[in-house]
Amino acid sequence: MNTISKRNYHPLVSIFYSKGILSKEQVQQIPERTRQHWNKNKEKPYDFDHWIRPFTEHIEDVQKIYQRTQLKKTIQFVIKISDGYQQILNQINGNKKIVQQNASHIVKAIDQIISLSSIKTKRACRFYGVSSDWYYREKRKVNCSLNIFNKCFKQHPNQLTFDETVAIERLVKDPKHFGKTKVTLYYHALRNELVSCGKSTFSKYAKALGYKKPKKPKIPPRIGVRASRVFEWLHVDITLVPTLEGGMQKVAFVKDNFSKAILHWASVSEKADSRFITKLFKETFNKYDLNNVKRPINILTDGGPENKGAFTTWVNHFNAPQIVTKITARTVEFPLSNSMAESTHSIYKTEFLKGQVSRVVKNHLDSLERFVTYYNYERFPADLCGLHPMEVIAGKIPNKEYFKNQIAEAKLNRVATNKAFNKCAFMG
Repeated sequence: MNTISKRNYHPLVSIFYSKGILSKEQVQQIPERTRQHWNKNKEKPYDFDHWIRPFTEHIEDVQKIYQRTQLKKTIQFVIKISDGYQQILNQINGNKKIVQQNASHIVKAIDQIISLSSIKTKRACRFYGVSSDWYYREKRKVNCSLNIFNKCFKQHPNQLTFDETVAIERLVKDPKHFGKTKVTLYYHALRNELVSCGKSTFSKYAKALGYKKPKKPKIPPRIGVRASRVFEWLHVDITLVPTLEGGMQKVAFVKDNFSKAILHWASVSEKADSRFITKLFKETFNKYDLNNVKRPINILTDGGPENKGAFTTWVNHFNAPQIVTKITARTVEFPLSNSMAESTHSIYKTEFLKGQVSRVVKNHLDSLERFVTYYNYERFPADLCGLHPMEVIAGKIPNKEYFKNQIAEAKLNRVATNKAFNKCAFMG
């Protein structure tokens, strides 16, 4: 007795039949009623069809690959290389950055795969783990030799213009600006309308155009006091500055915490005792009319003998009520540091002097005069948002929005300038 069992076709057989991939001999082995059923449902929409559509749309290409032995071997070879490439890339931090850095090589490799085989662009892109959109975008890119980042001005109109880039390059390579911080150069450019852009953008271009960060000694960070108004906290400290013929000079700066301004300074060749510091502060108080203040003033010093004796006596005469108070940093009563004063010494010796030593005392004093002018009027601390210290002393309040309109207007002009850039070879 013959038993007839119902055939259990592999799911792909019906797809191969509908795509016309099966041979005549294979089709003849399928019962007519089964073929009629498949034909009837060929155009019927299926749920979740989009899951397999990427495969079924290219199934004819897959067939050709397997029908041609040499092509099959080539594709298998490419896939093995791609798998190894992807495995290595996935284990590297920042792999997207690596792909972007090697974009031209990847595009060239994909072009070669397409030209040497019948593989579609989308499949060739998958070998390198990139999308076809990424491939076409990179392929259309135009490298501009006039641009520091090789980006076409017309294709990327939001970037800094050619003239703005040149302005930054001149700024960072000008010998008179050597040693200055990027923040100071940035606000110098804004205030003089050389370049109007965000701080991070300026920093990126400055670094690419050769800016060198001033070398400063590594000092562990110290927590210092922060004032809420001018003349609330004053700092003083003494630093030693050598001269070739005049010996070691003792230099002291009186610095305002809120504005970061150097209010006064003095230098002596002999011993810098408490009378030296007292005289310095008397002159400071007279200069800024602080003798009749109504709001408290705190003077932060270290524990050296020059900050005691005559200086303590002078501070104590501001009594009933006590307006001026002398505080010693890094003590049990006041654990915060006098870092505001110490930072001035570091800026003076590294950013301004840059290792140079004055020959005689007069040269040293002239140098100090120039430094105080530079520090108070030409240097722009980040906390002051583009103001120099003496503007804050005069009453201006730091405001992050100060250059907002200038930067916004420059951004609009930048797009128009880049789109009309007439030195660009790209005419698309």
